[in-house]
Amino acid sequence: MYTTQPRTSANIAKRQNQRIVFDVIASTEHLPNFHGKSSNRSCSLPLEDETYLEKMLEFEVKQDDVYVVTFPKCGTTWIQEATWLLVNNLDYEAAKKQQLMRRSPYMELKGFYGGIPFDTLEAAKHTPSPRVLKSHLPAYLVPKEIWSKKAKVVYCARNPKDMAVSFYHFHSGLGTWEGSIDEFVEDLINNDIMYSPYFDHIWDFWQLRNEANVFFTTYEAMKRDLQKVIVDLNKFLGRQELSGEELNTLLNHLSFKSMKENSSANPTELIVTSHASKKVKPGFEFMRRGIVGSYKDELSVETQEKLDKWIAENLRKYNFTLEEIFGKI
Repeated sequence: MYTTQPRTSANIAKRQNQRIVFDVIASTEHLPNFHGKSSNRSCSLPLEDETYLEKMLEFEVKQDDVYVVTFPKCGTTWIQEATWLLVNNLDYEAAKKQQLMRRSPYMELKGFYGGIPFDTLEAAKHTPSPRVLKSHLPAYLVPKEIWSKKAKVVYCARNPKDMAVSFYHFHSGLGTWEGSIDEFVEDLINNDIMYSPYFDHIWDFWQLRNEANVFFTTYEAMKRDLQKVIVDLNKFLGRQELSGEELNTLLNHLSFKSMKENSSANPTELIVTSHASKKVKPGFEFMRRGIVGSYKDELSVETQEKLDKWIAENLRKYNFTLEEIFGKI
């Protein structure tokens, strides 16, 4: 099904606080729209528990499950909160009572990070139906039954430059990265950052976007017209049409200001106080700026040029443009 091999150099181990990053090599042949073609993919993952990946692949899927999948720092929490509320009939009171990470578990988290105080895959298993579950894994490593049972998948992408900046600040603040932002970008380009390669991740789900059980959107689309994305998502989920009042309330709830101030959605406090957060730096924020184009004032010209070259190489490889996916950015 898959093979693993360490890929961590001494420099990368130092930057990532000695976490060993593995190459996980697997096939895409079981995915719909890939027509049984055996195309091997390689994903960089810090496997604290190698058995977790097998458990993830064999996870029992229910047909009314909804899986929120993204590359990290691509609007995950935003689209996850929206999806959970739509699936749960806009039950804001229930949402307030339990942190999003508990009511919509990050499935593989326990297997990749030491010190997590509960088994996230078991939490996912015992989440009441209809379950809204989160993963950052690529299409070929999420539970296989998603594709055979046609459970719904909500995928959100984000332009690579803003993702890189956000991902750096997340790991730097979390204390799981000791290098500079320029070094982070270098490791991202070299696929040494967890869940890399970024473009494989995006491309495979872009290929699946026309499957009836896949909803593909972007962070940029949500910033441009959140109302349209919510209306389309609600329809995809098969929920009753929202009234004007319901829609306005939800849009206000999902505003960046509201999300950042909402402790049941924003996990900053939970992360800072958790057992796994001994290295979290003062001032850590899970949600920082919430804008499109933050890379323009946070990356050096040289680093932007490196990203431009990397992006251009991958666009040629996959024969698509950023504008096709993200619109003008």
